[in-house]
Amino acid sequence: MRANQGMNGQGSGPGGMFFLKFISWSVLIASAVFVVVWVVGSRGEWMSKRLMSVAERKWQQDDYLGAIRDYENLIEAYPKSTLIPEAYYWKGLTVLLYLDDAEVAVAAFKKVIQLEKVRGVSEHSLSARHRLAEVYERQLKRPTEAISTYESIVATSDDREQVLASRFRIGELYYEMGDMAQARVEWDLIVENAPKSPWAPSALYRKAGSYFVSGACEAAVPVYKTLYTTYPKNENSHFAKFRAANCFEMDEQPAEALNLYKELEENYPDPEMIKQKVDALNALIHQDS
Repeated sequence: MRANQGMNGQGSGPGGMFFLKFISWSVLIASAVFVVVWVVGSRGEWMSKRLMSVAERKWQQDDYLGAIRDYENLIEAYPKSTLIPEAYYWKGLTVLLYLDDAEVAVAAFKKVIQLEKVRGVSEHSLSARHRLAEVYERQLKRPTEAISTYESIVATSDDREQVLASRFRIGELYYEMGDMAQARVEWDLIVENAPKSPWAPSALYRKAGSYFVSGACEAAVPVYKTLYTTYPKNENSHFAKFRAANCFEMDEQPAEALNLYKELEENYPDPEMIKQKVDALNALIHQDS
């Protein structure tokens, strides 16, 4: 019985008391550390928000250099702040719009994308991708990198309009690079995937135009016809019909051309031109007959 009591009461001896004190102090120390870390972190977040507010005020007051300095101070002083991607984004945009420094802007926008990917958020990354693509396309004249960036928007965006606009720009860039075949692939994807969107008739018009400029009227006419029959109220419909009529003229099919020009007599932006076309073709057909 005494032996059992000794074993059951071992926690009340000197060793047990020391153990309990050790646990208590460990809990207190851990709690203190947690509080300190929380306070420091909260203060850092508060200070970063304050710097962001100051930068925004300077931006609104046209003090762009001052705003950039505050964005950079925030980035340097509080690298773990949740506002870091936003600071990089606004730094990049300010540098681009008001200092015309495309390379610095590119580096800032890339940093936004990188940081938000690591953090598992996408609050500013899509806007950064859009700006980045525009910089590559317009300022730096690097179409391949612009295409790659637009493709990343297509792959990551939930905004259907943004996806279609990016796909259309990809087609335009391939066209400008002389890769007509790939440009048509991009425009075809728009028509296939979003036939009821405003981008579909525009894609058809650009596809047909890519044939027209190279003299491939046999390929252009069916695409133009699809446009003006499927989307008769679209703003490009009249121009598609006019181009198809041009093709018939070039291919020496005056009757087909005349029929299309007559359909445009009352709704083409330049009625005088249509009248001249109709009169000339009527005279030609009458002469041949």
